[in-house]
Amino acid sequence: MKIGWGAIILLTALAYRGPATAQAKHTYSSEQVHFSAEDEGVQKPVPIPEDVLAILNQDELVRNVLKNEGIPADKLPLSWFSASFIHLSSLGEPDLVVLGEGDLRGANVVTFWVFCSTPHGHELVLMAHEHDLEVKKARWKGHREIEISGETAIQFSSVLLRWDGDKYAAYREKSEPIK
Repeated sequence: MKIGWGAIILLTALAYRGPATAQAKHTYSSEQVHFSAEDEGVQKPVPIPEDVLAILNQDELVRNVLKNEGIPADKLPLSWFSASFIHLSSLGEPDLVVLGEGDLRGANVVTFWVFCSTPHGHELVLMAHEHDLEVKKARWKGHREIEISGETAIQFSSVLLRWDGDKYAAYREKSEPIK
């Protein structure tokens, strides 16, 4: 049986593409996608880059806690944060989800900061005070959707966020009584 050159080239291309696709799925599926106020930190902590720390140091909540604790801004405690890599737009440079720890946490809420990696460093694209943050598989304008949620004694609420070209913005809000 004869196989033409076209078939050989196609089979070779598929053979080379297979491992790359498997690697991409492995990287994607091994990321932590759900973050909760119930958890102590993240599952796979990573160091927080200096440019991200500089942005966090300018955050109003962080500055207020620094002031209340009598800590100078240049002595920002790293123990106040935990971070995890996440790929929001591609499998290129990883993006970052940062959670507030210690004095930056509430009784049933945590502050989440989401940073996208850019050629010029990291950019803050979402900050939310909620119980949960979940990065979805679905994409909008090339970025994965994010859902934030929380509940009180009488109501559950969630907001689906989509990429608007610069940051994450509310797309759909849902609220329902707890039964």
